[in-house]
Amino acid sequence: MKLPLAFAVIALITLSGCDRVRKLADSVGKKAGSPTTAPANLGPLVMEVPDGGFDTFVLQENRLVIIDFTADWCGPCRQLAPLLDQITKEKQGVVVVGKIDVDRFRNLATREGVKNIPDIRIYRSGRLVEKFIGLRDEFEVRQMVETHSKGLSPAALVAQAGQTPQATTQPMTKDWMPPGLRRR
Repeated sequence: MKLPLAFAVIALITLSGCDRVRKLADSVGKKAGSPTTAPANLGPLVMEVPDGGFDTFVLQENRLVIIDFTADWCGPCRQLAPLLDQITKEKQGVVVVGKIDVDRFRNLATREGVKNIPDIRIYRSGRLVEKFIGLRDEFEVRQMVETHSKGLSPAALVAQAGQTPQATTQPMTKDWMPPGLRRR
């Protein structure tokens, strides 16, 4: 068991190209007996979007929908995931994150034009308002979410459902930095 795993790690490092890495990851997963199609436990605030549910998932009214095209073997995807989870917790009811595994849903990824991951797309009322590929720093991602979630509030969503709103705490925005500078 250790020899094939070591071989897989060496092969991942030496091979170039996403298709080769995906094929190798699939073959290693099948040999190890762990199915690559099992849904991941993502928690209550982050959902795995199924192949047929993508079009309806992004159409959520009065919410900012973040779609994360990801894969289990992608290092930058793993680095970005905790930040997206944290943003979803902070803006509960306003921001929804949907994860799409490009290995499981290749047809959807191809249809949407995903060539590199992580591929993050931000939708507001069904319209694509922002898109970025690769790993970005926390400040940039938070700024994008803040910009596109203006005017959305959990109170509006709760009022639509006929419930009373609950108070939520929001992190302080760091607007004191001069334009052109980013926090590192």
